[in-house]
Amino acid sequence: MCRILFARGPGERIVPLIEALRKSAENDPYRARRSGKRQHADGWGYILLRDGEVYHYRSSKAVFEDEGGFSKLLGLLGEGGKAVLLAHARASSQGSLGLFNVQPFAFSTRRGFSFWFLHNGDLDKEKVIGLAGFEGNDLRDSSDSYVFSAYLCRALERPEMGELLRHYSLGVSLTRTTFNTATLFLFPDGGWRAFMTAYMTKEYWENPLHRDYARLIELDGDVFAVASSTLELYHRADWKTIPNSTAYLVDSDKIERLSLG
Repeated sequence: MCRILFARGPGERIVPLIEALRKSAENDPYRARRSGKRQHADGWGYILLRDGEVYHYRSSKAVFEDEGGFSKLLGLLGEGGKAVLLAHARASSQGSLGLFNVQPFAFSTRRGFSFWFLHNGDLDKEKVIGLAGFEGNDLRDSSDSYVFSAYLCRALERPEMGELLRHYSLGVSLTRTTFNTATLFLFPDGGWRAFMTAYMTKEYWENPLHRDYARLIELDGDVFAVASSTLELYHRADWKTIPNSTAYLVDSDKIERLSLG
């Protein structure tokens, strides 16, 4: 599984959160308690939307080893202004290692919007492939996260509440462990919308070791953030655990909390 972060707010106020993500990827006590492994070292990436500019970066290096890439992001955030950030540090579970499966993934749709997608968890990849009508052999080395985002690119007609809940609830039904996602949509007029999901199976939710590791947390204030649990260990703030089966629809003006089921 991976560590993820969505944040909206002044760029310089997001800096402590991305630093906490980096530390979480290097040393994750929740992961160590569960599996003995401490790191999320299989690549990292981000999408940053700021003042009419977009920066998409992916690296097969671990975030805690990528000094140049991480310093560039810190510099962009430190320049200030309103920012929207999605960031992901990968610990692979499905799909090949290397740059291709590093997230966030970028897609442009035939419906006139583009999006970036990231995911933490495990899906039944073969069922997603069948649902989308894809050829399984084409996607042999692709992660389940890539396959689901490719399904969204084909099937999602409009990134509006009803459509989003319908397609992402389908993702929930194919979840083996967790379906923690963040998607940033970009429209032709320059507007944006983000959609996040926080979900884990009943088996995971009822096991404290799994739950502590897989849960998402929320920070609400001048910076609004949804993040993996480990960030609470590296950035002390008024974090709240997000209830299971929760979704968020966020834009520059509002935050809506929704139920996935």
